[in-house]
Amino acid sequence: MVRKSLKTFLGFLFISCLVSAQNQTAGVNTVKAAFTLDNNIYDYGNIPEDGGLANHTFTIKNTGDAPLIVKQVVASCGCTTPSWTKDPIASGKTGEIKVAYNPNGRPGPFSKTISVYCENADPVQLTIKGNVEKKSDDNVKTPVFSPVETSHNFGSIGENDGYAEHFFKFKNTGNAPLSITRVQASCGCTKPEWTQTPVEPGQEGVIIITFNPKGRIGNFNKSATVYTNEEGGYKRHKLTITGIVTEKPGENPYITYVDTIGGVGVENNRLIYKTFNASGPNKLATYIKNYNSETVYFSWEDVPDYITVNSPDSLKADWSGEIVVTIDGIKTSDKRGRITDKLVWKVKNKEGQTLGNSNLSATVNYIDNFYKLSPLQSVSAPSLEIKNTQLEFGEVKNGFLGIFGGSASKQLILINNGKSDLIIHSVSSDDLRISLPDLKGKTIKAGESLTVNVTIKAKELESENLDTDIYVICNDPKGPVRLIRVTAQKAK
Repeated sequence: MVRKSLKTFLGFLFISCLVSAQNQTAGVNTVKAAFTLDNNIYDYGNIPEDGGLANHTFTIKNTGDAPLIVKQVVASCGCTTPSWTKDPIASGKTGEIKVAYNPNGRPGPFSKTISVYCENADPVQLTIKGNVEKKSDDNVKTPVFSPVETSHNFGSIGENDGYAEHFFKFKNTGNAPLSITRVQASCGCTKPEWTQTPVEPGQEGVIIITFNPKGRIGNFNKSATVYTNEEGGYKRHKLTITGIVTEKPGENPYITYVDTIGGVGVENNRLIYKTFNASGPNKLATYIKNYNSETVYFSWEDVPDYITVNSPDSLKADWSGEIVVTIDGIKTSDKRGRITDKLVWKVKNKEGQTLGNSNLSATVNYIDNFYKLSPLQSVSAPSLEIKNTQLEFGEVKNGFLGIFGGSASKQLILINNGKSDLIIHSVSSDDLRISLPDLKGKTIKAGESLTVNVTIKAKELESENLDTDIYVICNDPKGPVRLIRVTAQKAK
């Protein structure tokens, strides 16, 4: 009887231990990481603008049982640079989140946020604030470029009327000599000349903009960027000429040549293949016209083996022609992402002298072949979600002296809502004024996300405002090509 009771007791004890162990094991998977910060807000008080970086260190302590991993720390502004403990923080131990703020060119009150992302924990926001005391600029002598006008409309001018020119007058309203270091036109059809000697305070100078209407039928809007010695040589000014070039009798009214290369008008020097056949040829064409007084000859360089360029070897004076660029989809089966090939095109005269050369670009979104996916693979495929498909930067302001700051950053959040790895083939923009990280081949695991910083510099907006797209190419079969609209304006 005693032996039977003992067996019953031991059996009950074994089952209790087993259940307790299972409960403990299950609890490990549901407990979130636990940590504390010494403070969430730090006030620098008053700091000098020219005193260098202002640093502060936040202390983070692991109050949980498992190692704490700080995955990422993101600042709300490019003026704030964070760094943090990268190794796992053991239970009961502490780590550091260091923040460096650059006050140069940012006088006045400031408040910046820093987002801390820890594994298996909700994000936490830190704040730094303070006031930047402006550095003294007493007795500083500076030149000031003051143009009488910044734009001129020629109205209607004939294609064969010869060069059109306009005199932009300016005055130095500063208290130091003003020098124009260079004037850069936005197009080869526009030629600038300017006063070469320094302009003394109160004196005047001139910038002459000459426009060649030959082969540029239709509306035109050209600009010239003036570089001066203001603000340490980082000051920029924009002059604009506009108008309409009327077509000579007998010309095709449906073709406009937007640019010229060695006197040859080009309808379009950027070919973008909006659809692409991966199993055959893909063709796009552009029209050309020889505006020279003699026959010109063409040659091509840097053409890949998967691209064929069909163009005339020569073109008589005043004759039109066509260039056809064919991309073989079969030969590009291993390419992924948005890729632009630049084909070097040279225009020569009969003596072999180069009259002009330029790039004819061919841009394609190369995607995966999804036709071979089985129903099971389709269900288990990755799925991309983009939180913010439109980035509106508004006005982007220049930094102090045009050296420090003068940029703005926003973030794209790419989320994989699918069941397998999401592979990013490329994140790019055709507008080189947008700064993006190289994410080719980046993998986002199922259920995870990736934050992408998008940066624009104010000085890159001198010639014109920004209104373009960012292209995301990935292996999501339901949407391999995604567009994010980006807009920005130069601060007035």
